[in-house]
Amino acid sequence: MGLGKYARHPSLLAKKLRWLALYAGPRHDVTVDTYNGRLTFDSRDKLIGKYLFVNRAYERAYLEGALGVLARDGYLARDGQGTVLDVGANIGMISIALLRHGWFARAVAVEPSPQNLRLLAHNVAQNALADRITRLPYALSSTDGERTLELSESNSGDNRIRHHVAPGAWHEDRRRTVQVPVRTLDAALADTHVDARDVRLIWVDIQGHEGWFFQGAAATLARGMPVVSELWPYGILRSGMTREDYVATVARHFTHFYRLEPGGAVKAPIAEVDALFTSHAAPKAMCEVIFLP
Repeated sequence: MGLGKYARHPSLLAKKLRWLALYAGPRHDVTVDTYNGRLTFDSRDKLIGKYLFVNRAYERAYLEGALGVLARDGYLARDGQGTVLDVGANIGMISIALLRHGWFARAVAVEPSPQNLRLLAHNVAQNALADRITRLPYALSSTDGERTLELSESNSGDNRIRHHVAPGAWHEDRRRTVQVPVRTLDAALADTHVDARDVRLIWVDIQGHEGWFFQGAAATLARGMPVVSELWPYGILRSGMTREDYVATVARHFTHFYRLEPGGAVKAPIAEVDALFTSHAAPKAMCEVIFLP
């Protein structure tokens, strides 16, 4: 299927070859214009950097599919108003895209990685969004404090709050680490004077730490906004949360969820989240869901 894609779109092959040359060369910043905005990224970012350079977009189908379902079913209006919370903002691909394409007036971008924070600040500025995107330089979890963040050398989207150092499927125990501040969402919004009543959507992708994030966001989630989230059982279990605790946590805050699939979105009662741990048991298996209040 991959070769067929390049046969249909020869320009993609040229971009892929140029990307391979960039990746093999000295590490440096690369800037391209994409669907997500004008973005600068690390030339050694094997996943996000590659998609932005070759496809000139990152998760466009996921983004448009999730917001399209929410708009269709009356959970979200595309009127350029309100605030989106981008938790695990990385270098700004999602929050910048959502503002540029007219979904929201403002964004709060939360990101703990020092390297990602540097690029996030640069990308917000070069898209002329400094007055509309608030950057918060920490991780969000169930308590305030300080935690260890393990850093992926090849995928800036796979930095994770470390629970233990047992060997993992990708040798996570060998990763370089840094200490980062950690807040709860409820405390973070209070400190930054963001009114939870203005938050229309939460977009969260924090590599399995989502359950802990939900536990620190009870007051905010009580306002009733939908949450677009990655669900990655391997990452959830590695974060130190059991399957049972994760299911109980989401059941406290949500009644239903959509599972986003290539053919559309399937709506189900929140209890059916439990089955996703069985169907996505392999380390690489994950899916996108939208939790509904």
